This record gives sequence, C-alpha cells and structure tokens, in this order.
Amino acid sequence: MLFGDNTTGLILLLIFLIIFPMVMNQMLLRNVSRYVEEMEKKVEEAEKLIIKMCKRKHSKELKKFLEFFVAKPSRLDPHGIVKRFEKILNMSEKRFKEVADKVLEDLDEEKKSNFIMALKSTLSLKSTAKIIRHNLELAKKTKNFQILIALQMNLNLIRRFFEAQFEGVKAFSKGLPVGDSAGVVVAGALMDGNDDLKEMGDMVYTKKSIDGRNVIIVRSKGPGARIGRVGRVVTRLIDKNNIDHLIMIDAAVKLEGEKTGSVAEGVGVVVGGTGVEKWLIENKITEKDIDVSSVIIKMSLEEAVSQMNKKILEGCKKAIKIVNKMIERYEKDSNILVVGVGNSSGIPNVVEDLSKIKIKEEVKNGNTK
Repeated sequence: MLFGDNTTGLILLLIFLIIFPMVMNQMLLRNVSRYVEEMEKKVEEAEKLIIKMCKRKHSKELKKFLEFFVAKPSRLDPHGIVKRFEKILNMSEKRFKEVADKVLEDLDEEKKSNFIMALKSTLSLKSTAKIIRHNLELAKKTKNFQILIALQMNLNLIRRFFEAQFEGVKAFSKGLPVGDSAGVVVAGALMDGNDDLKEMGDMVYTKKSIDGRNVIIVRSKGPGARIGRVGRVVTRLIDKNNIDHLIMIDAAVKLEGEKTGSVAEGVGVVVGGTGVEKWLIENKITEKDIDVSSVIIKMSLEEAVSQMNKKILEGCKKAIKIVNKMIERYEKDSNILVVGVGNSSGIPNVVEDLSKIKIKEEVKNGNTK
C-alpha cells in the first residue's frame, strides 16, 4: 500500500485526501487571480489608448461610456427576431457615432471610424475581463473548486482571444489593417483609380465591364475602420441592377492544422457577425433565385482581429485570381455582384498596390512583431 497497512498509514491517507484538494485549490486560485489581474491591466491600457484619441475635456464622459451595453432582443417569439435585432444594432451604431462626434469634435470621419472600432474592441475586452473576474470571485465566495477548474482549463483559449483583441485595439487606434480586412483588400484590388466610386451608407461600390461581363464591386468604405451594412446594401444593389450572379469574399477562421492564408472556394453567403446581414442576403437570393459563389481566406481568430500579416496578404493575392476566374466562368453580358466583406481599417477604397498595405513586420525567426 502507498501509505502502509497500519493506523499511521490510514491517518496519512486521510490527511492527504483533505490537504491535497486545499493545496490544489490555492494553486488554482493564485494562477487564475494572477491572470485576471493581467487582463485588467490590459483593459486599463486599452482605455488609455481610447482616451488619448479624444479631447481631454471629454475624458470623464468617455470613461462613463465604457460601461455601455447592448441588450439582446427577446427570443421567446422567434417571429421577427431579425428585424428586432437589426433595430437594436442600428440604435447602438447611432449611439457610438454620437459619442464619436462629441468627444472627437472636428476630427475627420476616417479617424472617427477608427475610434469607434477601437472603442467597440475595448468594450469587448472589458466585458471579457468582468466575466472572468465574476467567476473568480464566485469561486472564492462559494469555495467552489469546480468553477476554478473550469476557468483553469479554458484559460489558454481565453488568453489567446483576449490578447488578440488587445492587439486589435492598438491596430484600430492607429488605423492599421487587420486580418478581417482580407475580403475588403480583394474587392479594393478589383477596382482601379479610373472607376467612378459611389457611396451607399458606410460602403462604396463601382460598376465596370470585365471581359464582357457587367460587374458591380462593393466593399466597406476606407481607410477608416468600418464594416458597413452589407445585408441592406447588397439587397438594394440586387434589386436595382437585376443581378444574375453573386460572388462573396471574406476572412474565415481556420481549423487548427490548416495554414494561414490558404484559400477555399464554396457556395453560400459568407458574412460573419450577428447573422442579420446573412439572413437579409439569403432571403433576397432565394427570392430572386441567384446562385452565390464564395471565396474565403483562412486565418486564426487571433489573426483576424490583430494587424494583418504577410501570409494573409498572400492569401488575398490568390483570392483575386480566383475571383477573376469565377467572373470568366459566367456568361457574357451577365450582371455580377462582387462583395468584399470585412473591416476596412487601413485599406483605401481602391487598392492599386498591395505592397503598400501596412502588414505586421516579420522578425528573423519567422515570427511577426
């Protein structure tokens, strides 16, 4: 036996069974507490970045806004939930713009867009840190060992996402492109300086002829950080232009083991987010009986929300060639709508030279900095 076969051994076994969980509990508590403190420091750093972007006299007001939240619509009655969701999203966007107009005053619209996106990322960071802190304090209060184990088991995943979001705040505050800008890069590269660009909300589009096909290219407006109302804009363009074919390009989260920057073709609507935009487009293509071809550029979740790297840019180059081949496959004189989905941060409306996109620098060991 491990502890012998006498009374002393039994006592030692009982002590082990009592003491070991207590020691483990303290170790887990110390480990999780240390990381929660690190998270909260990063939230403070992100808040400082945001406050630096605004006028000093508005800093107190901005600090109050950092507690802003968006309440989800009721799911008790599924009928009409998309419209209710859309209404709430519109209200939140309106509120963010009001705050940006007030605290940034006379700054241009592009800087305001960067500020709004950085502010949203900061709110996401703060919310994540609060949830982890809540669970930690709950575990302390109730002496619940299982909560601590669950936190410890998921800590690496939480850390990966949290640190990537923090990098995203820095990228948006500086107006740098992120991985999620991939779809926008492809659409921008299909445009050229001679195209007549028109605006529709937070998105820009142009009409041009490519190999005898009538092509409309649409993407979120840059170089400020915007995503745009993809669903509403795409449905309006379909109605106005009698679209025959739809091509969508977007960033997609890769599976572990897949390579960053790898590109895949498929069918169906590729739009992330809440699902509102996807629902609007799917309804319209079903109504009009339009086929949808899709191209995705793969990357990790961390890469999607932090500054774009070389591998993702290489993936964009591959995607451009694929989209051009897709256009060639369709019959001449057909009306084709090409949609570049994603965040326009750091991406000009027309991408004439891909090498000018500010990607993350590589260091000698092959990593990025």
